[in-house]
Amino acid sequence: MFNKENLKYFLIWPISILIAAFFRYYGFLNPDVLLINNYLVLSLVFGPALLVTLILVFNKILKAERN
Repeated sequence: MFNKENLKYFLIWPISILIAAFFRYYGFLNPDVLLINNYLVLSLVFGPALLVTLILVFNKILKAERN
């Protein structure tokens, strides 16, 4: 069903879920410390997309150097 080369991209999902669960648990323990502002929301929304883009760009660069 999935190509083994593309399987590493599916590791981003569990990592993102673990980070979100950690922040949720930390926020549950310390509700006054964790402040939500616009920069935090932007980083949570666009952070995973930026990570995937960097991985794709590095893969293209490495494949271009091999050929």
